Amino acid sequence: MFLKNSFGVSILLCAALFCGCVVKSSNQVKINNEMPRTILWAWERGEDLRFLDTGKFGVAFLAQTLILERDEIVFSPRRQPLELAPDTYLIAVTRIETGKEKTRRPALSDKQKNEIISLIKRTLELPGVKAVQIDFDALVSERNFYQSLVKDLRKNLPENTPLTITALASWCVGDRWLSEMPVDEAVPMAFRMGADDHAIRDFLAKENDWREPLCKGSYGVALDEPLKAKFKPNRRFYVFNSESRGWKAEDLKRLPEGVLQ
Repeated sequence: MFLKNSFGVSILLCAALFCGCVVKSSNQVKINNEMPRTILWAWERGEDLRFLDTGKFGVAFLAQTLILERDEIVFSPRRQPLELAPDTYLIAVTRIETGKEKTRRPALSDKQKNEIISLIKRTLELPGVKAVQIDFDALVSERNFYQSLVKDLRKNLPENTPLTITALASWCVGDRWLSEMPVDEAVPMAFRMGADDHAIRDFLAKENDWREPLCKGSYGVALDEPLKAKFKPNRRFYVFNSESRGWKAEDLKRLPEGVLQ
């Protein structure tokens, strides 16, 4: 994976507790104080984000994709360049996928869990990374494994390392299983919502808030899927851009109203 700072130096690296109330952990306080209020997702494509005001924007970049098949993990590191100002707040994202064909279904073994933890910890060695995020659209049958993975990962991360996950919007409005996750933030992905799209959009248009406490710190939105919603104040926004050309300075003019307030 290539990371470039503004001086053009390239580095190749291949490789809340819920009990009826919300208790803020020291990490939650830390991310609220240190993490910018607007985070741009940088997926698997070349990106030059040196134009960003690092006081207002951070970057959550896809660092690696891990595909679980049988009792193995297919590891794919980021292969596209990412150019950044030296002081950009960086979140390393690990995308997890599972084989869906019967012959490729994952064992969800301790071996796989431990290997995932090791690979995620390695992303903290990338230049400038301050936090990690997991992107895993876990099936119901995969939730116990995911919970166990996150709990063990939390124990193995350096102290005070922010740990966040992405969350299907449906998990944030009617599914309480996230309450067992020891993460600092679950980012509701209010785009590409499939069969839940109309219901979630209607829910947000009526000024409802996410029901899961871990989801109440942020919104995940996409430039090409505007939401008719009155966003709750003091939330962090993670923004996805599907343009194949990558982020450009002019794209910031298309951010949802209220994002930079």
